[in-house]
Amino acid sequence: MSVASRAKKLQRASSRKWNFFFGIILAAVLFVSVALRFYVIEPIRVIGNSLDPIVPAGSSIWVCKLPTCTHKLTRGDIVLIQLPDGEKVLREVFGLPGDSIFISADGKIQSAENSFTWEDESEIISPRNFQIPRRGDSLQIKNLNDISFDYAVAMLQRKKGLRKFYTEATLFRGKDSLSLSRVGSTSLAGRPVSIREIHGFHWQEYFLIGLQINREDPGATPVHFERKIFNAEDSTEISSIPVRENYYYVICTQGSRCEDSRQFGYISQKSIRAKMIHFP
Repeated sequence: MSVASRAKKLQRASSRKWNFFFGIILAAVLFVSVALRFYVIEPIRVIGNSLDPIVPAGSSIWVCKLPTCTHKLTRGDIVLIQLPDGEKVLREVFGLPGDSIFISADGKIQSAENSFTWEDESEIISPRNFQIPRRGDSLQIKNLNDISFDYAVAMLQRKKGLRKFYTEATLFRGKDSLSLSRVGSTSLAGRPVSIREIHGFHWQEYFLIGLQINREDPGATPVHFERKIFNAEDSTEISSIPVRENYYYVICTQGSRCEDSRQFGYISQKSIRAKMIHFP
């Protein structure tokens, strides 16, 4: 065999080895790219304007899905959360686990470390305060005010399902219970209130009904509603809710034009899918 033939043979063998080697490298790069795309970082185009002007509609952002990103949150972080209906939305972290929050009827939300004012806010009709649960807490139902009760019910809905429990409301004036028939003369949004639906209302609706009863029948002590939660299987009362993970309070910037924790309550750690990356 001539020197030229041997050189060509060696060149072909070497070429096959290099092609195989480069093929392995390309496959590894493709695998890493796919893994990064689905498990580490992901590009997202913002469709709505719920966080405008912080994140304008139509802008492109990157989010980090690693636990090191989603488990170490600070106030002001922009997070991708999954709602109970499966929809994923961007919201800003306002309150951290353990924070005490105050919301006023003029659209202002504040804590010891943070404050924000919604424009055209229509969800809060009376000032309320509450504390965001953190892992290891035990929510004592009898100690919760009306808005905290709603948030606790929302926690149970996500954790156990809507059909696993039910709530019951009782009307009181001071320490004396009153017949629920008193709500029959009240209305919400121009519609008469039915006694059969009274147990499934939210705190705002109970507040408005109470105002109407107090106007119709003034007394030294205003009327108020007390609510309890029961297991659907055996009708035993749920007196406390153990908190197994951290929870957060998230907001949007568009007041009544978008939904946030005012409507769907606290967001659990596992509902946070990613955090927006701020590039320098």
